[in-house]
Formats: sequence, C-alpha cells, structure tokens
Amino acid sequence: MLTSDDLDSDQDYNEIMEDTKDECSQFGDLKNIIIPRSGLGATKIFLEYNTSEDAAKAIKALAGRTFDGRTIDASFMDEEKYWRKDYSD
Repeated sequence: MLTSDDLDSDQDYNEIMEDTKDECSQFGDLKNIIIPRSGLGATKIFLEYNTSEDAAKAIKALAGRTFDGRTIDASFMDEEKYWRKDYSD
C-alpha cells in the first residue's frame, strides 16, 4: 500500500498515521494502527478493530480502492501472527 519513501520522514509517517486513523475510524471502533517502517510488513498498514464486524466493514470498504495509484488489498490477518508481531506474508 505504501512505499518506503512514504515512511522516510517522521512528519510523513505521522501524517499517514493520522490520515489512516481519520479514514478508518468511520468503519467502527479502531483500536490500533500499525505501520512498520522497516523489516517484515514494511509499507503495509495493519488495522485492529474492537470487533470482527467492524474489521469486516473496513475490509469491504477498503478492498480494491486505490491510493496514489496503488490498489488496496484488505484482508483479515491471522490473530496469532498479529499478537507475535509477525507481519510477514
């Protein structure tokens, strides 16, 4: 979804976090946003909602949308991998 250039500066990173929060809060109670800046999962955005229903609303609304010419791929993540902070594919 993102490029490494998008995450280089703290200002850009913070703006992306805030924009993501503003956009994705409309789908339900957004509990956490994780955007790894390096390593596994870098350039991906991980959203945690308080309910699976809210997460499903976000997936339905976001999947297939475009951001800066790139198509969003939205899906559920394995919960155990999430809790282990294993952001690999």
